Amino acid sequence: MEELQQKNKSNEISNVESVVEEIERLPFEQQEVVFQRLEVYHGDLPHPNILKEYVMLYPDSAKKIIDNGIKESEHRREMEKDYLNKKHIEFKRGQTMGFVLALVMTLIGAYLIATDKTLAGSILSGVTALGIVGLFTRNDNERNKKEHND
Repeated sequence: MEELQQKNKSNEISNVESVVEEIERLPFEQQEVVFQRLEVYHGDLPHPNILKEYVMLYPDSAKKIIDNGIKESEHRREMEKDYLNKKHIEFKRGQTMGFVLALVMTLIGAYLIATDKTLAGSILSGVTALGIVGLFTRNDNERNKKEHND
């Protein structure tokens, strides 16, 4: 497996080198056009060269753009934090409601058993217990599958 990955990397490098050699053979004017088209920049903020051009048009525009980018990042982080907090509260509420429901069902089952309705009480208590056990073991299995796939 590692050999295949190393071969792929070496093929990619040799392909890049052959492209560079082809570009170097072009006349200078065509090289400039190729390099202009090849320049790629990815990020929340514009490329520094683009910021310089903004500054030439509007003197303090670069600072405003950077400040806006910082505010956007802070806002995104705050939104993600709020989302995670709400998911945590929702999870805890679900656990509490599930516990209360399981407790009520078990108590009803125990009451039925105590009032000589043993079959109904046993079924109700047993199904409740199996549901709780199944819930926890299923979550563990799903978590293990995710960890194994990662």
